[in-house]
Amino acid sequence: MNAQTPRPVDLPRTDNWDEAKIIAGPSTLAERAQWRSKLIDWRKDAAIRLNYDDSAYQSAELFNNPSYNVALIWLWDELLFDFSTQQFTPDKLLADAQKFGGFDGIILWHAYPVIGIDSCNQFDYYNDVPGLDQLIAHLQKAGVKVYLNYNPWDKWTRREATADQFGLAQLVKRFNFDGVFLDTLKSADPDFMAPIFDIKPDIVLAGEATVQQERVCDHTMSWGQWFADSEIPGVLRAKYFEPRHMIHQTRRWDRSHSGELHIAWLNGAGMLIWEAVFGSWVGWNKRDVCMWREMVGVLRNHHPLIVQGHWEPLTQLAPVAEAAHLYASSFELDGWQLITIINKSASDYEGPLAHGLSGSIPAWGVGAISITPSGATLLPFTYMNADESFPALHTRRDIELTGSPTKLTYTHRHRECGFYEQPGFIDTWKPTRPVLHEFITGHIEVPTVSGDLDTYEVSNKEFHEFITATHYSPRNSYRFLAHWVNGAPQRDQLDTPVVFVDLDDAQAYATWKGCEVPNEWNWQFNADSIQHRVTSVWNLTNSVHSDGRTRFLILKGGSTFNIHNGQGAQSPTGLAESDWYVDGGIQENTWNEKLLLMGAGMSRSENIGFRCFKPHGGN
Repeated sequence: MNAQTPRPVDLPRTDNWDEAKIIAGPSTLAERAQWRSKLIDWRKDAAIRLNYDDSAYQSAELFNNPSYNVALIWLWDELLFDFSTQQFTPDKLLADAQKFGGFDGIILWHAYPVIGIDSCNQFDYYNDVPGLDQLIAHLQKAGVKVYLNYNPWDKWTRREATADQFGLAQLVKRFNFDGVFLDTLKSADPDFMAPIFDIKPDIVLAGEATVQQERVCDHTMSWGQWFADSEIPGVLRAKYFEPRHMIHQTRRWDRSHSGELHIAWLNGAGMLIWEAVFGSWVGWNKRDVCMWREMVGVLRNHHPLIVQGHWEPLTQLAPVAEAAHLYASSFELDGWQLITIINKSASDYEGPLAHGLSGSIPAWGVGAISITPSGATLLPFTYMNADESFPALHTRRDIELTGSPTKLTYTHRHRECGFYEQPGFIDTWKPTRPVLHEFITGHIEVPTVSGDLDTYEVSNKEFHEFITATHYSPRNSYRFLAHWVNGAPQRDQLDTPVVFVDLDDAQAYATWKGCEVPNEWNWQFNADSIQHRVTSVWNLTNSVHSDGRTRFLILKGGSTFNIHNGQGAQSPTGLAESDWYVDGGIQENTWNEKLLLMGAGMSRSENIGFRCFKPHGGN
């Protein structure tokens, strides 16, 4: 197996431990006793300085149902939603989760990277979802905690009548969320959270970034995102200070998770399961899946030792094992002990371990010793027999392209959702500018068909004529023509583009007109004569793709609506928050905007319409 060694980024701290992600281990194992003594002194001193209050950790729920295994799941992941039946499928997701040992919690990711296509704000992407309350209740009945996602950077969409914290409180009340995930934040201010605590005093708070030492007291979970350990392993600062604090390791673009698994194993911490990153398939290989499933079973079984017992990092192994770069932690309580072991070398190890036991620890693998009053046992693992190749998924187009090969230029922004395939961030430690959000121009040869593309988008008047003639009713009517009143457009809407339609609606109209909804390349190839109305909207194309987890299509044309309002990624001022929104404004015909599809009518938008296309030689 290839090593997934830490890159020289975000290195562990050897000084100012209060601000460390990971407190670096000692320079040599000969110094470990002195290092451990300093750790104990630091923890005592930090608690005194902060007047530490651990009341948030007194919850029986936290102790009895620890969340070692939390997944980040797109609300419209095809494991969770069936686009053919337009129904949520939580049991399908939970069945698949058994490969990881089952989920303890799920962050239901809801808005990004779709948000910004129109004025809908982050609260709308929960509040407007049909059946969301039943979905959450079903997951909770199955023993899975459900966390909402808060995007503090969402400042440019439709504003609520109240401040964000009151909107969050109402979401918690309406859907009975178990916790709040704080996207892009280390923590939330106590005053900000007050209305939410009023609704649910035991709400779990979890930050994406490293939780500050002074906020461990009221944030019981956090992400260990892009954490790098020292050569001789150190300890997770927040976890060592408060063993009941749950940190979920994640390096979202890595294909090998051995580094994250090692950190979790030595610290008695959790993992974030994130296979589809905002629409980009990253996945876990079978070896890592099996390893974590077996690890999390051990952690759950020994949870009291981990959170209540004496933790001795860098507990001693046999000298020959330590010389082979094996390291261990010990968790002990009332005569019961768990020793977690990692192998940080590229060579399999076979030989003495500890407490008179010998055994094998594969390269980059893990092992464990359980000690009970009956004696010491080397716990069995089987992950080393599993396949470690990457489980690639490829996007497939629902309707294949036909026509004559044509060379076209395309442009798009390099977002985390990728383009047709994965973005160029795979195995990148932490993508930043200029790679993240850069504007890309490429060239492609694709089949195209010449024909007549509508000069303007289909209007409300034209679509009303279709409804009148056919009495068309969509399979799922949610948000269908939501801007009409009493089933008809208003007078000032007649010549504006019809919106609040999805691809099925557009195809029904096109069939009635004896034409079709073009795919993105036919749209572009035949777009020389198009014009824009006073109000212009994004154009649907018949370009639905799926990799089995995420469905998407390509929008063309751009729109009058622009969430950036002259400020975000398209502006020299570069307001960072706006980078996360969908691009707005009228775009060149080469521009391709990837839209992750939502079910239950949620992809119908005030800012998405369509044009029709009639191929030359067609009927």
